[in-house]
Amino acid sequence: MPTMDFILPQLVHVGAILYLICFLFRDQILLRTFAIAGDLAYVTYYFNVADQPLWGAIFWNIPNVGINLLMIAMILRDRGTGNFTENELKLYRKLPSIDPGNFRKLLRAGRWMTASTDTVLTREGEMPDHIYFVLDGEVDIRKGGRKIDVDPGLFIGEIAFLTNKPATATVTIARDALYYAWPRGALQLARDKDNDLAGAIGTVLNMDMAGKLART
Repeated sequence: MPTMDFILPQLVHVGAILYLICFLFRDQILLRTFAIAGDLAYVTYYFNVADQPLWGAIFWNIPNVGINLLMIAMILRDRGTGNFTENELKLYRKLPSIDPGNFRKLLRAGRWMTASTDTVLTREGEMPDHIYFVLDGEVDIRKGGRKIDVDPGLFIGEIAFLTNKPATATVTIARDALYYAWPRGALQLARDKDNDLAGAIGTVLNMDMAGKLART
């Protein structure tokens, strides 16, 4: 049976192996969990390998453990929906392809609005300065003189945003309609700064367009 005299010197190698393994993961939770395990192996080794604990080495490993534990907690928080408001949760459920973390980033680029009167969001042939998601309320879409019947729960202005071309329809929402509005520039900047968010935005907008095509 292995003794502590044999096991203890191996901990430095165990720590190094755990650190090497952590870099094989893309998932931040797994990466940081293995990094913590590696640091704990190092701490145990430094505490027992000499007559006196190697406090200098231990000191610099402890903050690593604390930082990784903090980051894991933040990642788990971002992956959850527990702190969403009622309307944010309703909007999130309308966008099933986006994860909570990217959804929060998306929210930060815009704001909630309620129409005080019948409000024109886009005009056919004109470049809209916002992209919208109408969560609740009546929506009137006119394209080429033809009325298109739709229910709330859809993006408005997404084609113009993705193609950088004028709106393809005139869209009016009724008084008291609840919607989320993103300025084009703010959403474009958020997308350009974060590749992960850019992919999420592209996915949700393309899914919305596909749903519209399926309904027409």
